[in-house]
Amino acid sequence: MMEHAFITPNDRELHVRVWNPSADKTVVCWHGLARNSHDFEPLGDELAKQGYRVLAPDTIGRGLSQWARDPREEYHFGVYSELALGLLDHFRVDRLSWVGTSMGGLLGMILGSGPLQDRLDRLVLNDVGPALPTDALRRITEYVRETPAFDTLSAFEERIRTIYAPFGPRNDVSWRDMAMACSRRLPDGRFVTHYDPDIVGQFDESAPAVDLWDQFDSIPCPLMLLHGTQSDVLTGEIVADMRARKPSMELLQFDDCGHAPGLHLADHIEPVVRFIG
Repeated sequence: MMEHAFITPNDRELHVRVWNPSADKTVVCWHGLARNSHDFEPLGDELAKQGYRVLAPDTIGRGLSQWARDPREEYHFGVYSELALGLLDHFRVDRLSWVGTSMGGLLGMILGSGPLQDRLDRLVLNDVGPALPTDALRRITEYVRETPAFDTLSAFEERIRTIYAPFGPRNDVSWRDMAMACSRRLPDGRFVTHYDPDIVGQFDESAPAVDLWDQFDSIPCPLMLLHGTQSDVLTGEIVADMRARKPSMELLQFDDCGHAPGLHLADHIEPVVRFIG
């Protein structure tokens, strides 16, 4: 059974979904830029059945976690890394595996090549590599900055269906569940997305290009790469470069997904559970 925890590493409150809190083996699941920990409920449920403790936080500024007091100073990988290490300290995690979607995968590469280099058993990168194409990044930041408000949840859901169609097929119940999990209500009763629009600051046009090739090369643990073949974030060229640098990396491709596979379907989940196990 999944539980909700609220912890305060580095003076910022994080909401964390927790499965099997007393289990010995730990998997951390970190979401994408404008997503939250709800994305990992199907995967968390399955990993829990296999005896893992699963920790899936909402990054600050998303979901039920605290928003930044100073967005420019807090919404970036330096702070996210500190919060991740604080999360591990709070739950007394020694060794772990990491599943990261998009931004969560970038964070996994940073930590897996640095402070967690000797503690990481497995790293799963969900549709992200060491570089981000400029056009794809511009597309994402544009829709994240837009926070239109809707009178009804059904109208909000229609926007969610459009934006997140690349996650892969899902039924009506799953779409409604996603809409409920990533919406919040304004004082006037309308629905908007459940994140701080300022989270895109670290990726604005003045920011340096993402280049984590050195970090990727220095990650010692086994790697799995999930690739939505329609993705504009993880291109075929980037995949080829990653495989050339790490021939032992497992690659799993989904032809019905773009950026990023939603990790909500059995053919997404089962290979990840097998790899971690």
